[in-house]
Amino acid sequence: METVRAEVAPAGGARDLSTLPGPRRLPFLGNILEIRPTQFHLTLEDWSRKYGDLYAFWIGRTPIVVVSNLELVQRVLRERPKEFRRWSPLQEIVEELGFGGVFSAEGDQWTRQRRLVMSAFTAAQLRESHGTLATITRRLRERWRAAAARGEPVDARRDLARYTVDVTSAVAFGMDINLIERGADPLSHQLEKIFAAVNRRIFAPFPYWRHVKLPADRALDQALSEVRQRMLDMLRTARAELDRDPARAAAPRSLLEAMLVARDAEDPKARLSDQEVLGNVLTVLLAGEDTTADTMAWMLHFMALRPDVQARMRAEADAELGDTDLPGTPEHAQRLRYIGAVAHETLRLRSAAPLLFIEACEDTALGPLRLGAGARMILLTRQVALKDESFHDASS
Repeated sequence: METVRAEVAPAGGARDLSTLPGPRRLPFLGNILEIRPTQFHLTLEDWSRKYGDLYAFWIGRTPIVVVSNLELVQRVLRERPKEFRRWSPLQEIVEELGFGGVFSAEGDQWTRQRRLVMSAFTAAQLRESHGTLATITRRLRERWRAAAARGEPVDARRDLARYTVDVTSAVAFGMDINLIERGADPLSHQLEKIFAAVNRRIFAPFPYWRHVKLPADRALDQALSEVRQRMLDMLRTARAELDRDPARAAAPRSLLEAMLVARDAEDPKARLSDQEVLGNVLTVLLAGEDTTADTMAWMLHFMALRPDVQARMRAEADAELGDTDLPGTPEHAQRLRYIGAVAHETLRLRSAAPLLFIEACEDTALGPLRLGAGARMILLTRQVALKDESFHDASS
């Protein structure tokens, strides 16, 4: 295949994707042997530097268009969900596993579920959770203080993963798992298996698991069964608490309670099922674990590299917090603007979601390219953010 760089021409859809540059592919396999799940986005970014802002690679016989041009990425995101959607296999896989939610939903289904989820993320609900978040944060701080006093190193990534599971479990279910002090919990292991399975199945050349079960698939089935039962138990507990104390509906103590209250207020004909409610709560738990932990770990890394930045963060915290150890309210936390800016810069440099999986809903054009309905794309959002035309001195 041609390997010259692709220049993004004015819109018009004059080119077929078969004319795009990209890595040479093997018959039947495409480029799948060159792809390592743990290095996937880095491989695509390397290819982007070699082949340009618009190129193609293949998974089996399926071509994937990779886009890292700012204008084209913005066009795709603007035209969602009418012209573009997430990869349909992602929705199929997630729903097949039984926890479809707003993350994988599209069209009218997405509108219904998003309305319910967002109704639970009110300022009052966040304020209700603030005290719990402060308690969990103090546990992490004390763990690290004790390790420092003993002169022992800490596994920051592991501790932050436990911290985020504690936080999301408390916010989503009102549960105090306390992995920080107690160590591993079966739920965290089960979630890891589910998350890994979704990634593995997205890139599978064909859905083999519908025909034969490998050991990893049998382990996944067991994890799903245990998670579903645990989720149903939590739902029954939340429902019983709301029935026992009707006044609790005015101030729900978890995302699950808030979603049940919001669901009950809807037209009975349009209400989400218990399974859809649980799917959305589980989505929050899955989506918030690794992404948040990774971002905080990278933030610590950059702070260690830049003592001047770390000193300015400390000065802001001292000035805003005074004698208190943590922000007293969400509004108080919002005043830590420089610390917030460091978090945003960390997300730009080491994005927790460095790419987006997109599919064309209909025949359309993307810059110089003709795309048929069902054509699959990957948007390299981190690569866009690392270009000097997007940000001044973008790589530093």
